Amino acid sequence: MIEKIIAASYSIVLHIVLLGLFIIGMDSPAPHFIAEPKVKIVQATVMDEAKILEEIVRQQEFEEQQRQQEEDRQAEVDEKLVQTQKELKQKEEEAQEQQEQAKREQEQRELKAKQEQDRIKELEQERKVEENKKRFAEEARKKEELKQQVAEKERLAAEELKQKADQKRREAEEKQRLAEADRKAEEQRQRDAEKKRKAEEERKRKAEQDRIKAVELKKKAEAERKAAEKKQRQDEDARLFQESLEAEQREQEERRINGVVNQHVVMIRQRVKRNWIRPSNTDSGLQCTLRVRLIPGGDVKDVVIVKSSGNELFDRSAETAVYKAAPLPLPTDPKAAAALRDFQFIFRP
Repeated sequence: MIEKIIAASYSIVLHIVLLGLFIIGMDSPAPHFIAEPKVKIVQATVMDEAKILEEIVRQQEFEEQQRQQEEDRQAEVDEKLVQTQKELKQKEEEAQEQQEQAKREQEQRELKAKQEQDRIKELEQERKVEENKKRFAEEARKKEELKQQVAEKERLAAEELKQKADQKRREAEEKQRLAEADRKAEEQRQRDAEKKRKAEEERKRKAEQDRIKAVELKKKAEAERKAAEKKQRQDEDARLFQESLEAEQREQEERRINGVVNQHVVMIRQRVKRNWIRPSNTDSGLQCTLRVRLIPGGDVKDVVIVKSSGNELFDRSAETAVYKAAPLPLPTDPKAAAALRDFQFIFRP
C-alpha cells in the first residue's frame, strides 16, 4: 500500500512539471507569420485610390485571421489547462483515497491484532480453568480409587471367609457324594452284570440267526450268480451273432459298392481313353496313376498325378483327357456315388 502512495505522488509531481512547461510555452512570443509583402507605394503624380482601398481591406482581413487563430490557440490552451487541472485533482483524490484506504487497513490490522491478543488471553484463561478442572478431577479420582481399594480389601476379606465356609461345606458334600457314588456304583455293577449276561444270551441267539441267514443268502447268491452267468453267456452269444451278421452285411454292402464303383471306373477309363490325344514323339506302353475329385453331377473338380509315367507330355495329356471326358458317369446309388467323389485309376491307353 505504501508503494502505491509513493507512485501516486510521483505521478502528481510529473503532471505539475508538465503543466509548468506548458504555461511557459504560452508566454513565449507567438510565431512570426510571413506576411504578404506590402504593396509598394508608387509615388506618382496621380494616385489610384481604388487600389489603396483594396490593400487596406486585405490588410484588415489578414489581421482578423491572425486574431482568430490566436483566439483558437488560446481556447485550446485553456481547454488543455482545465483538463490537466482535472487530472491533477483526480490524481490527488486517488492519492488521498489510497492514503485513507491504507489508514483503514492499518487500523483493521491493529484491531485484528488486538482481537487476536484478546483471544489468546481468553484461551489462556480457559486453559488455566481447564487445568484446574482436570486437577480437581484427578484428586477426586484418586480419592475414589482409594475408597474403592478399601472397599475391595473388605470385599476380598469377606470372600475369603465365605470361601473357607464353602470349602468346608463342599468337603462334607464331597464325602456324602462319594458314599452315594459307591452305593450307586455297586448297584450299577450288578445291573451291568445282569445286562452283560442277557446281552451274551442275545448275542448267541442272534449269531445263530445270522448263521442261518448267511447260509440262505449264500445259496441265493450262488443261484443268482449262476443265473447271471447264464444270462451273460446268452447275451454274449447274441452280441457275437449280431456282430457277425452286421459284419457280413457290411462286407456284402462293401462288395456291392466296390462292384458298382469298379464298373463305373472302367466306364470312366474308357471315356477318358476316347477323349485322349496321343502327344507326338511319345513311346507306347506308358501309364500313370491319376487321382480325380468330382463335384455333384460328374463334373471334374481337379486331377492330380499320383504316380507319373516319367513323360510330362503324356501326364498332361492324361489330365486333359479327364477334363474333356467330363461330366463323368456316376452311379445312381448314393453310397457308390459318394465313393466316386474322390477315386484313383491307372490310365493305360
